[in-house]
Amino acid sequence: MKEDLKIRIDGAKKKWDGRITKLITPKSVAVFTTVVYVLSLVPLLWLAWYNYPSADDYSIGSNCHQAWMATHNVFAVIWQGILRAIDDWAHWMGYFTSNFLMAIPPSSFGERGYVLTTWIMLGMLSFSVMYLFHAIFVKVFKADKMLSHSVSMLVLFASVQCMCPAGRCEAFYWYSGAVNYIFVHSMSLFFFGLLISAVYDKGKKRIWDLCAASFLGFFTGGGNQLTALNGAIVLLAAVVIISVCKNWNKCRALAVPIGFFYIGFVLNVAAPGNWVRAEDANGMNPIKAVLVSFYGCLDRAMSQWTIWPVVILMIALIPLFWHMADKTSFRFPCPLAVLLFGFCLTSAMITPPMFAVGNMEAGRLQALVYLMYILLLSLSVGYMTGWVRKRWTGRQNEASQGTFKQFSAESCWCLVGCILFLTAGSVLTVIPEPHYYTFSSACTELSNGNAKAYGDALKERMELYRSTGEGIVEVEPLPVQPALLYFSDIKEDSEDWENKGLSRYYGFEGVAVKKK
Repeated sequence: MKEDLKIRIDGAKKKWDGRITKLITPKSVAVFTTVVYVLSLVPLLWLAWYNYPSADDYSIGSNCHQAWMATHNVFAVIWQGILRAIDDWAHWMGYFTSNFLMAIPPSSFGERGYVLTTWIMLGMLSFSVMYLFHAIFVKVFKADKMLSHSVSMLVLFASVQCMCPAGRCEAFYWYSGAVNYIFVHSMSLFFFGLLISAVYDKGKKRIWDLCAASFLGFFTGGGNQLTALNGAIVLLAAVVIISVCKNWNKCRALAVPIGFFYIGFVLNVAAPGNWVRAEDANGMNPIKAVLVSFYGCLDRAMSQWTIWPVVILMIALIPLFWHMADKTSFRFPCPLAVLLFGFCLTSAMITPPMFAVGNMEAGRLQALVYLMYILLLSLSVGYMTGWVRKRWTGRQNEASQGTFKQFSAESCWCLVGCILFLTAGSVLTVIPEPHYYTFSSACTELSNGNAKAYGDALKERMELYRSTGEGIVEVEPLPVQPALLYFSDIKEDSEDWENKGLSRYYGFEGVAVKKK
């Protein structure tokens, strides 16, 4: 009886294993993860219809908007952006790339253009992660394209949908904050992807990689100082590794884009404007800033960033990385050193704001460091999985050469378990906490009418601004402050910096919110 029962169980197991391996293939996983990620973006993009400028969008973008209204000439707008970047570099802040981008918000050409903010940021982040992962996994480790794409989708879902609530508005809806940090961060990912591609591509394609990397490298070095510092650290580590491995013959051409990056970086950190701004800042001394950064990274990783959906998504990456590692001869040496470097790199992003202002309270800063954490966490999971795989098998599996076609039954069941757990857990979580995910927060604001009420109120204000005459313009207070859309608003005092920026943007005497 026991033997018959065992035979039946084994037969049933083989039957179900056969079915699930036919159902869950690299292509089906890639399609499924893409559909889920794209659908999760729909509420965010829909919500963007009710998005309007605020704060620095007006004060920094006023010159470009006035140039457009006066000339309707794109080149005149770009020139004003360049002039603004030069002035800020000399008198306020050294990140000339960010200053130029912030000076030209989409609303410069009309308020409704501001809707594009969310599309631009999500598009840049998504395609930059996909490009970087393709360069790493497909070109370096010869992994299957479908597996690489699936990893990108899972990492992007964790990056966008599991982001800490404090950072979501400034990461995807407030242009001035998002373009300074999220956009430039995405530029850096394209830059690193191009550097990797330049090593493995040949002919004209390699020349294109090097030219594009040189261009992006210079402007990435001139972007926000968190991203610029991280780029400098990564490139320095790469140079050391290449030198130790004596592999400069293959990588010699990378010296040009790396040189352009460091030129931009030096111009950034040595700008006269940095010293002007530092006079009013209350930051920490360098040693304390570094030590606090290490603690801050560990504390946030344990308490805020590594929430349960992120853990499930990282587990789902393991079977994908497991099969990727089968095709490479790379041995994944020194795993602990790699993990330590990832932790130090994430911590390094916290150091500049600690040194400059003594805190990490700004949502855009939290969002940027979170994105870097998820990126490095996923790469660390991949590296550790590869290390275990190589120790498990002892060698590259020659039979795996070519396009990867089938997961093992164990990998399929792991993926199914992660999907079911994530789905059931998300339902149970979102019901009491509707703002838990970014997409659920967007759905909540759309369904309860807050987004529409907010957008309608600002639309009425815009009509008033365009038709106003002389004197102080008074507007009604905003009826609601949606979690994703609202960053800041003008005050009752017409002399407040936000009020003055808005009045300069539209060219009238002043503006104020009516007193309650």
